[in-house]
Amino acid sequence: MDLEVKGIAASPTSQAQPFSGRKKLLQEQDITPENLPAPTSKYKLKYQQYETEMKEGYKQYSQRNAEKTKSKIMQQSPRNKIDDKCVQGEEALIDTLTTLDRKALLQQGYAEIPYNAQRSTRRSDAEIVAAERKKQTVAEQVITDHLSRAVISDPEQNLTTAREDGARVFPDSRIAPLRFRKRTLHETKIRTHSTLTENMLSHKVQFDGRIISRNGRDACRELIGFFFIHDQSLTIYEYRQFGKNRTNVLPFIQKNIYSHQCGRRKGKQYQLGDFYVGGNLTFLSSDHPRLPESIKENKLLILRITNIDQIALYSLKTDSVEHEDDITSQEANDRLVLEAVQDVLKEQLLKRGVRILTGLGKYLKQLDKEGTGLLDKAAVKQALQEFHLQVSEDALESAWQVLEGHAGGKADYGEFTRAVIGEMNEYRKSFVRKAFMKLDFNKTGCVPLTDIRKCYCAKKHPQVISGHSTEEEIKLSFLETLKGACSKSDEVSYGEFEDYYEGLSIGIVNDEDFVNIVRTPWGI
Repeated sequence: MDLEVKGIAASPTSQAQPFSGRKKLLQEQDITPENLPAPTSKYKLKYQQYETEMKEGYKQYSQRNAEKTKSKIMQQSPRNKIDDKCVQGEEALIDTLTTLDRKALLQQGYAEIPYNAQRSTRRSDAEIVAAERKKQTVAEQVITDHLSRAVISDPEQNLTTAREDGARVFPDSRIAPLRFRKRTLHETKIRTHSTLTENMLSHKVQFDGRIISRNGRDACRELIGFFFIHDQSLTIYEYRQFGKNRTNVLPFIQKNIYSHQCGRRKGKQYQLGDFYVGGNLTFLSSDHPRLPESIKENKLLILRITNIDQIALYSLKTDSVEHEDDITSQEANDRLVLEAVQDVLKEQLLKRGVRILTGLGKYLKQLDKEGTGLLDKAAVKQALQEFHLQVSEDALESAWQVLEGHAGGKADYGEFTRAVIGEMNEYRKSFVRKAFMKLDFNKTGCVPLTDIRKCYCAKKHPQVISGHSTEEEIKLSFLETLKGACSKSDEVSYGEFEDYYEGLSIGIVNDEDFVNIVRTPWGI
């Protein structure tokens, strides 16, 4: 019997197999019908359209992938966004760069490291919590100190009535009964006319500050200040931490009403408008006998406000009215004069900032034979010429008139350098201070080069990752450029450490790039 299944003849083998086996055999064989008619022109046209669309789609897909790859490479490249003017300056200075300059510029490679948002957020959250805890501790100590001292230290406590003085006078107080002996603490009047309350102390502006000094021990002190609205008084406390659990909070500047000691506002009392990030507070060292000896060596104590409670400041400013005076416009003109000089020098310092700033600080210190920190205009001019920093005579004279604040025609050369060259903002400087404080664990103000060599880590440098350089080569390039700033061959002071990063900061436009450069090798 002839059995056909869809045109396939049955064989003895197929007949012997069960149904499932025959089904599998049929699936494995070619079941395409023979003698099919040729496709019509309609279906040929549809296939051509389909083929064209597929090719065009693949072409667009390839272009999109190429653009994504290009943008990814651009994101991983250095993010130093500089304008056309700076690019032209870079091309003009490329021939004048020394080997030391090129080694210093290797540090900018850390800006190429991809930004780790999760790790950065976690670290910044921990830092914020620690900072808030520290501020709360200091604020509580300030309120406790002033509320407990207010009544006892009030002048009215020294007033006694004639009846009290004349009653029960004994010739010898040692033989008098205990109940008649004078005990001042127990005779204190609890209520006085000038009693201080917690509500009065709550109307305040809290701020963080640092001492402007090249002494590392003083520059790294953690200071927290308070400006009280009820009497326009000011106090500053120092926060110290010993280990993980032990802290100490002590007054650094006693609560009192103070005035400016230099500048356009010399002699004027501090007001709410004087408190802003970057503002300076000046005090006479002689008015504060409890200051450290290293600070009392200088006539003026200058504090820079690094952070401030913006919410409290805004709230208090809306409630108070302060009238602007002519001094405000004079200060604005002073800033314009200094900014004009800074713009001229910035072009000359581009790519050479580390070598010039570290060398300039060292040279000025050598010119200061008396060690007072003061130099006359001729000495400062000589130093600028020595390092080929060209400033017009008129611009230099204008800047000198703004900054000259001492008798005898002299000025603080550190202040002059910061003013005419410029300095990094307080956000950047806070990370430089953190790095130095991590290195200077003994709080001496100087760090041995051996400790810097141990702590510096170059594993994450892009050239080390790519294999173009070794860790030792990057580390040696850093140490060699840092040594150029040191007056001693075996240690680095805070001022020299700051000068190095001050010069490096000039060529970095983005704040996060600079923070990455400081954070990565030091692990902060």
